[in-house]
Amino acid sequence: MFKFDAIRITAIAALGALSILWVSVGAESSPPTGAAATLEVKVLEIQPTTGNEALYRMEVISVLRSSIRVKPGDIIRVRSRLTGPEAPDQGLKPRGWIGTAALNPDPRATGPEARFQFVGAANGDSFAELPPTPPSVRWIEYPREGTE
Repeated sequence: MFKFDAIRITAIAALGALSILWVSVGAESSPPTGAAATLEVKVLEIQPTTGNEALYRMEVISVLRSSIRVKPGDIIRVRSRLTGPEAPDQGLKPRGWIGTAALNPDPRATGPEARFQFVGAANGDSFAELPPTPPSVRWIEYPREGTE
């Protein structure tokens, strides 16, 4: 009887510890509030603009969370605010950078391509490095021709 109770208590304690860890990991990796889309992206081109903004051309690798219609393989344009006017290149992501981006539709976008134009959702802090795991499985297993 004692052996059975000890196993049950140990199992419940282990499940409790795992659930606490799971919640804490989810809280740390939650996207910024107000983001319409959280995408895994690759920077294809950067065009620094005047002031403290940069215009990126990116490929969507995977859609982590989105309320707008984008799919892996789409090429999008992202207007992003850089860290500060005193250090305009501080927040600039290099060509080939892969990470996650919290984005909203660009309110200044017009025309048929407007659905592919976005702005950073977190006031210049919308790009995040990937966790120490590989990018999406689709990207690793099926790279597009000419992107290696």
